[in-house]
Amino acid sequence: MSFSYPRAGQAVDAGIAAIFLRISPMDMPRNAGSHRSLLSLARALGFLLATGIYGWAQTPVKPLPLLTHADQIRELSPEQAAIGYPVRIRGTITDDVPAPDFFVQDSTAGIYVEGSRAPTFTHHFGDLVEVEGITGPGRFAPVIREQKLRVLGKGTLPDAKLYPFSELADGQMDSQWVRVRGIVRSVSIDRTSWHETVLAMRIASGDGEFHVRVPISEERDFSSWVDTGVLIEGVCGSLSTFRRQLSGVLFYVPRLKFIRIEAPANRIPFSSLLLFSPAEGARHRVRVRGVVSYQQLGNAVFLQGEGKGLRVRTQQETPLQIGDIVDVLGFPVTGESAPVLTDAVMHRVGHGPPPVPIELDLAAPWEQYDGALVSTDAILLERRQQAGGLRLLLRAGETIFEATLAGVGGVPPHSSIRLNSTVRVTGICLVRSGGLWSVPQSFRLLLRSPGDIAVLRAPSWWNLKHTLWLLGATVTILLLVVAWVMVLGRRLREQMHVIHQKLQMGAVLEERNRIARELHDTLEQELAGITMQLDLAVDCLQNTPQVARQAVEAARNMSRHSMIEARRSVWDLRCQLLENGDLVSALTEIATPLAERKGATIDVQITGRPVRLDGSIEMNLLRIGQEAVANAVKHSGAHHILIELHYDKGTVGLSVSDDGHGFDPEQTPATGHFGLLDMRERAHCLGCILHVESQPGRGTRITASAPLKERPSPDEELKTHTYSGG
Repeated sequence: MSFSYPRAGQAVDAGIAAIFLRISPMDMPRNAGSHRSLLSLARALGFLLATGIYGWAQTPVKPLPLLTHADQIRELSPEQAAIGYPVRIRGTITDDVPAPDFFVQDSTAGIYVEGSRAPTFTHHFGDLVEVEGITGPGRFAPVIREQKLRVLGKGTLPDAKLYPFSELADGQMDSQWVRVRGIVRSVSIDRTSWHETVLAMRIASGDGEFHVRVPISEERDFSSWVDTGVLIEGVCGSLSTFRRQLSGVLFYVPRLKFIRIEAPANRIPFSSLLLFSPAEGARHRVRVRGVVSYQQLGNAVFLQGEGKGLRVRTQQETPLQIGDIVDVLGFPVTGESAPVLTDAVMHRVGHGPPPVPIELDLAAPWEQYDGALVSTDAILLERRQQAGGLRLLLRAGETIFEATLAGVGGVPPHSSIRLNSTVRVTGICLVRSGGLWSVPQSFRLLLRSPGDIAVLRAPSWWNLKHTLWLLGATVTILLLVVAWVMVLGRRLREQMHVIHQKLQMGAVLEERNRIARELHDTLEQELAGITMQLDLAVDCLQNTPQVARQAVEAARNMSRHSMIEARRSVWDLRCQLLENGDLVSALTEIATPLAERKGATIDVQITGRPVRLDGSIEMNLLRIGQEAVANAVKHSGAHHILIELHYDKGTVGLSVSDDGHGFDPEQTPATGHFGLLDMRERAHCLGCILHVESQPGRGTRITASAPLKERPSPDEELKTHTYSGG
């Protein structure tokens, strides 16, 4: 069949006309130029409109075809059905709820009709009617939107073909009158979904389920239908999402008479659940009786009987006690390792003693314990408090498993049980299987109460954890002792340093006292002798000049000797600058004031890495440098003096250069000048030779190189700061 659509030009013309007609005088701008532009646009639009109307009048529009069969409507896509093709079909109403909608089926197929609400047409199930209307996309498949209906008389229902549910589950039989077999899983009265009161049913068929709605005139108890085999005849409908995707199958059954009860429920024992039976083609509800071993209210009940356990899934919230005897009706399904009952209802028939736990044999097939109350001895490996309760990790032989206790809040009831304790646990065994052949892989126990775990034997205190703890504590103590020894050692070194400084200061004071005594015993006496000789010279100067001359000569010799003794006594003292700093800083602080007095400049240059030297080396090099600078400033008239210190691996060298007048080193020093002599003596003490390079008018360079020595012991260092006078 072929369909034609309205020309595109018609839509364009209509759009232009709509735009033109929506321009009102209130929308006109007040600006004159804009006004003229808008008028021009209006004229252009008017021309286009007139042209479109003329073309539309000259070209007739081909109307949409009239659809007269239901299969023509079912062949439309949702987009095509939304255009609104005219429909006129004749068929029998196969279901007249929910009002005002209904189903109608002609000789080709069945279709859903969205009933008109204004006006409302009278129609009933089984009427032969002629329906006029237009097509609509519907929620899942195309539908008819009713505009007119005429009842022609009593119709004849089509022959219903029996289908397996697998052929109905894909939605291709939507709106068709069919038959299907199944087992009633649940029944209830639905008063809210539609305007009519209906019987709501859930039917299991093959590997799937579907829903049924049947209008009823009076309410009664349909619970006896549960687990019965039924043959249902009605309209196969579809449930869908807002994306038009199939979400389920809903059967519209017009009357209760189209549901035929075929078979009653069977009763079988625990051991017969899900056994092969060639006469059974569907799963029926079974009735079992057992003793309650544990209940998860509103979720599951565990029964014990015939030496086996059974897990029953139910939403029934009837509280049961351990030991209650109950009858249970439910549908057997395959669990993870053993059959379970689902959609079950329970009825308490009595109370007996609590069930006796089955001893868990880990060498036997685990699936035989699924759902049963078991007990076993195990070693507690781990204990953890979780949001849902207490979780225990246990080991029985070589098998590790979990045990959980639900609803434990606050302080865990078994927090005092030490790890590695041997305990006896009792609980519901849940086996987990996996793989193609459903081989048992693990199991866990559901503890019913804190009393399901009992301590049989506490572990030995001497275990790996405590050994490691003790070892760690020992290592920690040793580390603390070592750290304390290191701290004591550092404090001892600090104390020794303080003692060394005190001894050093005491030695310096003692040396100063000794020098004071020497000055008193030698220098003071010699000065007194000089004074006496000068007094004698004054007395004898007029009468005996020869005696006066001899007295003056003796005084001069005594004065020279006293000067040498005084210089040695004073310069042998430990310099305070070396006590507070190193040789470089001491040379700089001593030489700078000497040069500034005469307006000379001094540069100090260091080569190598400066290190602290032996006390005697630093003292002698400092005095050599001090004397060389003093001579350059006082006697040479130097303007620039350069002091150089060279630090090598084995030696340290001192060089003092000036740009003064210079002199002849071979010439005998003038009377009373002992600078060169003192520097040579100090160089000799260092184990080296003082080199003097000088010429008249070319300045002077004095160098000395001393070998590096290790720092002496405190006693040896004290000796370097003394002078015995010998």
